[in-house]
Amino acid sequence: MHWARLFRRTRTTSIWLLRLVLFFSLVATSAYSAAVDGVTIVLSEEAGVYSEFAINLSNILTQSATTRPAVKIIAANKFSADDLPRTTSNQMIVAVGTTAMVALAQKPTPIPVLNVLIPQNNFYKITRQNSRLQDSRKFSAIFVDQSWARQLGLIQVSMSGHPRVGVLLGKEETESIPALQSAAKDADMSLNIETVADDAELLTALRKLLANSDALLAVPDPKIYNRNNISSILLTSYRQQIPLFGFSASYVKAGALASVYSLPTQVSQQVAEIINNLPASGNLPPPQYPRYFSINTNPQVARSLGINIAPEPELQYKLKHITERAP
Repeated sequence: MHWARLFRRTRTTSIWLLRLVLFFSLVATSAYSAAVDGVTIVLSEEAGVYSEFAINLSNILTQSATTRPAVKIIAANKFSADDLPRTTSNQMIVAVGTTAMVALAQKPTPIPVLNVLIPQNNFYKITRQNSRLQDSRKFSAIFVDQSWARQLGLIQVSMSGHPRVGVLLGKEETESIPALQSAAKDADMSLNIETVADDAELLTALRKLLANSDALLAVPDPKIYNRNNISSILLTSYRQQIPLFGFSASYVKAGALASVYSLPTQVSQQVAEIINNLPASGNLPPPQYPRYFSINTNPQVARSLGINIAPEPELQYKLKHITERAP
């Protein structure tokens, strides 16, 4: 009888514990499951990388096994408050590109806005100008820029030793210098920076920079790296036998040694993961860099400069490894 009573008591306790575990599992699931029923995608342009991003994100979301929110795509130049759903709960806006971000910033809404494919500096300039946009839980971003650690890391895995890295910046980009210097210090890399006010100063500053650098890091500064200047920058650095590292595949085609960047499909995957894992509060995660990235190299340039660069998959593996363990 003693063992029978003990068995019944143990069985009752086990059932009670099982019910308790299931209860808390349901509570946890309701608290952290995706809370998005509808996604409005606002495009800066109805073509190119913006359209590619929107189509891929829509496909991922509509095929999702967990949420499958309704997706609406609209161009920023056609956007108005009437395009937003009447209910603001369980809704989200994805603004694609700077034009779309500005359009949403000018028409603040209680619906959370995630801005994507935008330069980091543009995002912070917009939020500094409007205090209503400074709550990143409601107005956040995935930058088009790669982190400084990742950009410097590409140079680190592509070249031997501890290369001295040169960076050319416009006067308006000087606020990024502290973060760049911190990343270089963490990577144990020497950094040289030259700033220019206009195109007239560019080549003089570039030659001075190249004389004290082993590699040139291009940054998405439109005042420096634009269609009018890129050919001169590439030719000058090539003549000095200094490789240039870019931020898009087009730079590699033009003559850069290597570039690290994120494809629209990779960014859309990251956005889908954010939507599918959004807490019930609907609060967005803090502004962040792209999670997924690609690398392109130019073997012909590498041979011309006498650099033995590893294959792209190997570089990608090494770069992922060193940036994941970076502080």
